[in-house]
Amino acid sequence: MNRRDWLQKSLLSSSSILVSPYLLQALDSKDEFDEILRLHWNENPFGPSQKVIQAVQAAVPDANLYWDEKNEELRSKLANIHNLKPDQYLMTSGSTEILSLLGQHVGLQKGEIIMGDQSFPTIGIFGSRCGAKITKVAMKGNHLDLDAMLAAINDETKLVFICNPNNPTSTEISKEKLEVFCKEVSQNVLICVDEAYIEFSELGAESSLVSLVNELPNIVIARTFSKAYGLAGFRLGYAISQSHNINALQRRYPALGMAPGLLPFVAGIAAVEDQGFVTDVVRKTHEGKSIMYDAFDKWEVNYASSSTNFLYVEKDKFVNDVRPKLADDNIWITQWPSMKNHLRISIGRPEWMETLVTKLEPLRV
Repeated sequence: MNRRDWLQKSLLSSSSILVSPYLLQALDSKDEFDEILRLHWNENPFGPSQKVIQAVQAAVPDANLYWDEKNEELRSKLANIHNLKPDQYLMTSGSTEILSLLGQHVGLQKGEIIMGDQSFPTIGIFGSRCGAKITKVAMKGNHLDLDAMLAAINDETKLVFICNPNNPTSTEISKEKLEVFCKEVSQNVLICVDEAYIEFSELGAESSLVSLVNELPNIVIARTFSKAYGLAGFRLGYAISQSHNINALQRRYPALGMAPGLLPFVAGIAAVEDQGFVTDVVRKTHEGKSIMYDAFDKWEVNYASSSTNFLYVEKDKFVNDVRPKLADDNIWITQWPSMKNHLRISIGRPEWMETLVTKLEPLRV
């Protein structure tokens, strides 16, 4: 089976949001993935760090062993950073598992999830599959409308989902506004705050709501090592909440404490000890964004000011088939079915973004 057939059978059938015919078309045109500009999945083009690589290489001979102490070590390191306790963390194979667990939890109660109309869909997908009612609140421009979301809460509401910074619109709600919102939500309603891109936000990790965890018993924060830390392939994420919520999630988690594996934990431990790498990634990402901002301003293309490692761009100044034409040039970008008038472009290395500008130039209208 070639790569195209494998991808079509294993991914296209399960996640039409992520995989398109244009991606498959691109696979036909090149022999190697590294010849393609992957500007579609918000991956970190700079990672993992050398310290992570060295730590993982050193740990490979221990792959025959179970890893409980590594789980404990990573949770302890994170707890020290956030001034919390290790039992307030659940480590999972990517933050997607946190969102799926919460979606299933609400679905099994036949409750309601309130979320933005343009926001990361995973929690709604899993909630709907398990019987949850999904209420999508219209955006306020490119931002989540907190007032409208608060007004939508009713007796059936079990969870409010806030992705901040938001995927796919790339925008951010200030910590102050979000704190006020969370405190106004009834404590009978869970609040899930997805902070996958928090390191890229205006104030970086200082924008996190982790400071509310000890104060609010109904808040669950989802974090990942996939973006700023460059560990997407290791599938490592975690939930932060009060211990009673972590215990409840743990009881539903099918891995029964046996996931992630040894190497993801080793990578995570090395990653949190290498914050200089994250700082460098954020700086280089800003360089890539500046290249695109300059081009879009010159071309009078509307875009959202990004607090992430991707851009949310109006497509009306480009040909209708801009995405497949870029795929012909082995450049992958994203347009979810819900994104009728926008494109999402991940920020790669600065030289990649220069290439993208060159390829976009003739596709303007």
